[in-house]
Amino acid sequence: MKTTRFIIKAILILAIFIPAVSFAQEGQVVDKIIAKVDDKIILKSELESAYIQFLTSPQAQSFQGDAKCVLLQSFVESKVMLIMSEIDSVVVDDSRLDYEIRSRSQQIIQRFGSEDAIQQAYGKTLDQIMDELKPSIEEQIRVEQQENNILADVKVTPKEVRKFYNRFPTDSLPLYSMEYEIGVIVKEPDVSEAEKERVREKLLAIRERAINGESFEILATFNSEGPSARDGGNLGFASRGTMDPAYEAGALGLKPGEISMPVESAFGFHLIQLVEKRGNEYSTRHILMTPKPNEDDLKKASDILIDLRNKILTDSISFEQAAQLVSDDESTKVNGGFYADQFGSLRIPASSLEPELFFEIDKMKEGDISDPQVIQVGSDKQVVRIIYYKKKLPPHRANLTDDYEKLKAATTQMKKSLKRAEYLEEKMQEVYLEIDPVFNRCGIIKNQ
Repeated sequence: MKTTRFIIKAILILAIFIPAVSFAQEGQVVDKIIAKVDDKIILKSELESAYIQFLTSPQAQSFQGDAKCVLLQSFVESKVMLIMSEIDSVVVDDSRLDYEIRSRSQQIIQRFGSEDAIQQAYGKTLDQIMDELKPSIEEQIRVEQQENNILADVKVTPKEVRKFYNRFPTDSLPLYSMEYEIGVIVKEPDVSEAEKERVREKLLAIRERAINGESFEILATFNSEGPSARDGGNLGFASRGTMDPAYEAGALGLKPGEISMPVESAFGFHLIQLVEKRGNEYSTRHILMTPKPNEDDLKKASDILIDLRNKILTDSISFEQAAQLVSDDESTKVNGGFYADQFGSLRIPASSLEPELFFEIDKMKEGDISDPQVIQVGSDKQVVRIIYYKKKLPPHRANLTDDYEKLKAATTQMKKSLKRAEYLEEKMQEVYLEIDPVFNRCGIIKNQ
């Protein structure tokens, strides 16, 4: 049921990107209201659009049951949650809404290839489409926040985890493949001031060309090292507080059309052109260049890790303490340098390891700590890394000793699902609910 619910949730999110389907015969539109939840309505076209999305999903072939009933149930539950969120005065943060709109705009662009293609398909600009979708996106965020508020206090005890585990016959427990406990300490080299100055001078020369009349967007296309280069450096509108602080300060200190001096941020050095300010938002384009470490910079970082490795091997410091003090990899640093799965377990399936990392540990023995190695991160960044190959766990059936965190996560999810179902059952008695008789088979209204 958990898997089905999340599949359906994904389908409903996708559905808002597809224009509502009007079903007509002999010129007559037959779209109609198929459900009412208080003052909220669900249209036949909405259900059919979601159903079409479902049929094209990979899960459709293995799905058993009445998909339209499941979809309609999900629509109704969302409306109930939405109504309860209004009663509970749930507030949608503007920055969250802006982030979701930008994120989904990018999804639409990726799907169609360009904004021009979107306009040709729908006869509207991307901004116009997003303005129309904004209320639906806001509703989805509100529903999600309401669910999170309801389930926030769900916790499980070790006794509940054991009870959940003992429900299953041994041969029905999941079979886990080979798993590893792997830690890394990553050191980003400090770039020399000479290299930083080289980048500044290069950006100043480009700035001079832009001030003398060359197109900033063309200059960005051919010189920027950021992903926005293909869009002429355009980043679109951003809300205050959502960009790198140094970048935002540089942008907001400009007048529309002005170009900044080189600004250093966590990503490198930028030339920023302010396009427009609009209330709490601002639109910019930029040219990004990132200073590159040289061999001396990489050697200094490597020397730091050599010294650190020796201290770990002589028990002067634990690997976990060293990672928390030195590592520049924020994703593993919080776990004492260890990789963790989605449940918080430090045991990682072989299939989840990057090929390069897997091949490295294949040369090592359990308990080994590698010598420092320079590795490539992305297309233009190098860092130095040491690897701690702590342990390998062979394929096995789930058990409380090795897989407690996974079982705890499964128990927590089951408890949340039950609480959500109980909440909805209660609240569906408090709202006005009407379902088209065609869908009586779905049993959404009890005793219908």
